Amino acid sequence: MMKTATRCSIVWGIILAVGVTNILCPVRVIAQDMQTETVSAPAADAKPAVQPGPFAKGKVRVGFYGGAGSTYNQTYVILGGGVGYFLVNGLEVGADIESWLFKDPTIWKLTPQIRYVVWQMEPIRPYIGAFWRQTYVGDPFEDYSSYGARGGVAYRNGGNYLAAGVVYEKYNDCVSGDCDVIYPEIAFWLSF
Repeated sequence: MMKTATRCSIVWGIILAVGVTNILCPVRVIAQDMQTETVSAPAADAKPAVQPGPFAKGKVRVGFYGGAGSTYNQTYVILGGGVGYFLVNGLEVGADIESWLFKDPTIWKLTPQIRYVVWQMEPIRPYIGAFWRQTYVGDPFEDYSSYGARGGVAYRNGGNYLAAGVVYEKYNDCVSGDCDVIYPEIAFWLSF
């Protein structure tokens, strides 16, 4: 126990020292004839501020996705898309729609959601979100709803992003043993 506490203290001490040094180093004091003058550091030392870019307030997100999934003892092709609007920097509200195709019954899913992208980081930006989903299934099956959370990272490539993450989904009114699932997600985001 003592070793761990000592290591943590040293690490925090170094982080604090570096933080204070970075605050103090950009400004230097020059004394001239008993007067003190403050001079800003050269512009080359200054890092440009990270901009929210496509995650800025008022921006629109358009997404498309595809894949495969299994249900009702069948494997489906999944195609979907969605749109979102950023209410403030990084905070998006939106909705996605997806279709499970080429098997019977055809399945449609409508998913309103909220997501926060940590826009202050570059080029990889983490995200977290929550959603509610209504699933429409053809006869003889009943429609159902679910809710869940997602988290992952979005990698910037030019003005577009490739996102990869994990989704947790819990089914409402579930009576069988598989009432929740965890699965991966991959998406390509176009912003304008």
